[in-house]
Amino acid sequence: MSTTQKTCVAVLTGSGRSAVAVIGVAGPAAESAVNRFFRASNGRPMIQQPLGRIVYGHWGGDAGEDLVVCRREAEVVEIHCHGGAASISQILTNLKSAECIEISWQRWVSDRLACSLMAESQIALAGASTLRTAKILLDQYHGALGRELREIQGQLGNDSLEEAAERLEKLLATVEFGRHLTKPWRVVLAGFPNVGKSSLINALVGYQRAIVFDQPGTTRDVVSATTAADGWPIQLSDTAGLHEASDELESAGIAEAQHRLQDADLVLWILDASQFKAGGEESVLEIARKQSLTAKARFDRSRVLVVVNKIDLLSGEMKPLCGAVVTCAVTKEGIAELLQAIADRLVPCSPAEGAAISFTERQVLLLEEALARCQNGESDEAGDVLERLAVGCSDVSRPEGGAL
Repeated sequence: MSTTQKTCVAVLTGSGRSAVAVIGVAGPAAESAVNRFFRASNGRPMIQQPLGRIVYGHWGGDAGEDLVVCRREAEVVEIHCHGGAASISQILTNLKSAECIEISWQRWVSDRLACSLMAESQIALAGASTLRTAKILLDQYHGALGRELREIQGQLGNDSLEEAAERLEKLLATVEFGRHLTKPWRVVLAGFPNVGKSSLINALVGYQRAIVFDQPGTTRDVVSATTAADGWPIQLSDTAGLHEASDELESAGIAEAQHRLQDADLVLWILDASQFKAGGEESVLEIARKQSLTAKARFDRSRVLVVVNKIDLLSGEMKPLCGAVVTCAVTKEGIAELLQAIADRLVPCSPAEGAAISFTERQVLLLEEALARCQNGESDEAGDVLERLAVGCSDVSRPEGGAL
């Protein structure tokens, strides 16, 4: 680990109320630092406790907090204590008084894992909010990205620069998807006032998140909620109805809604079904496009999904609503289909099992540099960049002869 000459302490569990917290201590003085404050019930000092043995005792003397510790390995001790902030703070204060340096859990992981790709994967896994995204990151932890880099390095060693460049381009094409493995796709609900955006976002997330009231202009702020569509994490934002407003507060809400539309990965443009009774001439897309122009919002078909809501209020025949998803937020009709349509638009082609995915900014920068080196005919230099990308990873280290 990079801090071998220092003894470090890190909180390894998430913040907030919990039953148990885990604090890690690592370095030359780990056992002695813990021993200053921990009294084992078996009476032995920390250095004499067997590796891997869970040891019960008290922190801060016989009247101190009950907890358990474990020597994971030489110079590495885990403390399992009450998860409350006061308990964690006291232990950290004590250990820092024993000259332990507090570090983040991310730094702890990076120091404990020699392979940079494994460390980045483990850190990213903590930010994965669905099983589907976690599985993809777990594939990277188990070497999917490293294996791809090894094969590209092999092509560089054989002077197959064109093939190596093609594979680097394909890997860089996964970047945007990889970013969303830990950061939800942004999906913004937009449209004119009183088309049911707030009711629709409540139906999509499955609970009352947005204010619902039969009065145009009720939503004046952006209200967000996170859910999943076909296993992909999405952040839904319910925005103010887009229209001309004289009220200063309402105008501010509309301005914020327009800003969110620019940054969205996907816009759900919501229309009222009563506009589409039999006999109407305009198509769904034509009406949605005209409304967006009126609201001064850019209508990019590649990132807009038109939704026709409130179909429960219609009686009689409706004209075919081609190019739109039809829903009723009240009865939940069409909600499952809408979630699937959102997933299909955001991830039209999901990666194969075990596929290599780039998912950090560091990886992106180094992949771009390696590609530029390839395109300039600099095989050795491109290989050196890939070594920096996978520093410490044995399966992507360069053996004698120049190839991985």
